[in-house]
Amino acid sequence: MIPVYFNGKFYAGGLNGVHRVSDRLIREVDTLLANMPVAERPVVRLLLPRKRQFEPQLRAIEAIEQAEGHSQKWEQMILPRVAADGLLVNLANLAPIRHRRKILLLHDAQFLFPDSSYPWRQRLGYRLLTPRMARSSRVVLTVSDYSRQMLDLLGVAPRGLTQLLYNGSDHIHEVPADTGVLDELGLAGTPYVLMFGSPKAYKNVDVVFVAFAGKQLAPLRLVVVGGGKAAHEQAGLVPPDDVIWAGGVNDARLRALYEGAHALAFPSRTEGFGLPPLEAMRCDCPAVVSPAGAIPEVCRDAALYADVDDPASWRTALRQLDDPDLRAAKIAAGRERAHGFTWSIAGGRLLDVLMEHAAY
Repeated sequence: MIPVYFNGKFYAGGLNGVHRVSDRLIREVDTLLANMPVAERPVVRLLLPRKRQFEPQLRAIEAIEQAEGHSQKWEQMILPRVAADGLLVNLANLAPIRHRRKILLLHDAQFLFPDSSYPWRQRLGYRLLTPRMARSSRVVLTVSDYSRQMLDLLGVAPRGLTQLLYNGSDHIHEVPADTGVLDELGLAGTPYVLMFGSPKAYKNVDVVFVAFAGKQLAPLRLVVVGGGKAAHEQAGLVPPDDVIWAGGVNDARLRALYEGAHALAFPSRTEGFGLPPLEAMRCDCPAVVSPAGAIPEVCRDAALYADVDDPASWRTALRQLDDPDLRAAKIAAGRERAHGFTWSIAGGRLLDVLMEHAAY
């Protein structure tokens, strides 16, 4: 087999969703390799920027530092030479066009949507470069069949070039719940609905804001994690006065918030995958979601659905979960659905693809 190189440029960036997925996939492949007899392992190397924001945890993959590994110039001009003798694996939406024996993971086609909230220069760059990155790859992986369809329909990557690689959701149970967050936010004994905040248009949080504004959902409170009040108001959104702003949370605090919630509200107009509903389901938190993007593909009948433009339908769906029998049924269905999405399955699938395309 030829050597396999992971493009680790993303370690120079902050720990966002794409970077977390990329790192987790590399660590899962590393675990599988470490459990293989040494004589049967392919040579696998991770090319790491010297200036990086977080560290990989590896046992079998060799980490090699690159002095300029954080720059676009390195990725497009130097990386093809460094990995010239092998298969190059790119897991964070970007890849060097000049390297022909490569695998690219595109998480979604959001950058082509008018409400993507990407800066125009970034959208233009993605529009120009991503189809060339995809069509010069041996295979393009993506995280849902919905994303496969969008990449095909929008001319980024033909369906015959793409393959599925679902995300896992079991990371949320790898740390104990930090229930102290409930006391800090004054949530002990308070029924609440959890939502991830974002001023991006496609996240569509305003429909839930409006659903809570009229007080028809009292005594339920709305708890928003992530983006704060100022960022939403600057985007022209009007959060209800009694929203509880939780700010950024780690997995331990997020798990506690899921476990204590009446429900998760997930109103996006589109998602390439949509991980929070699966995380919530693993924590016995029912999810009320929009029937958009990959969300129905991921959730199926384990979630309740509400219209993207109708606040009343969100109030109705959230109130349906007051029924103990329906609530118990959705919790059971959610637990079963979420358990089908694990990082070990994802890592095994990725390793199979690597082994196939690294063979002489």
